[in-house]
Amino acid sequence: MNVETLEDLFGLQLQHAYYAERTHVELLSEMADAAPTDDLREVLADHRAETDAQIDRLEDVFAALGRHPRASRTRSIDGLVESWHEHRSGTDGDPAVPSALEIALTGERLEIRAYESLLTLAGRLAYADDVVEPLETTLAEERAAVEALEEVETEESILKTLAIEEG
Repeated sequence: MNVETLEDLFGLQLQHAYYAERTHVELLSEMADAAPTDDLREVLADHRAETDAQIDRLEDVFAALGRHPRASRTRSIDGLVESWHEHRSGTDGDPAVPSALEIALTGERLEIRAYESLLTLAGRLAYADDVVEPLETTLAEERAAVEALEEVETEESILKTLAIEEG
């Protein structure tokens, strides 16, 4: 796709967001099933359900623009999937391989940035509420998911510290 206008850029970024969400929904399912703690499993499973609704909202945005939903691959999302496969292949303890929690946080932060960019472009293009509101709703959900994951991260950090002090 040639990017010559802001509309083209918005369309491409929308396709990337669609790819990210569709890929992320599968990744969240795998990660929830393999989560090492109940808290992480719950956060991932809850956000997986939200992600289904986010995909539907993106499809609504495509429709509002008169386009068919189309996913466009992104290396950053493919890299997350690769990191997850490395993690699952039994490389626990290898500091170069991120944990499931780190992978989940990275994915959510990438999605937040994508939605912030889409909203900036939508504002510059003066898109109507049928484009802007679904993106704002999804951005709020992504931010809430990061907060929930960060709470799990803090709890895990405290538990590790206590275990070290006791051990």
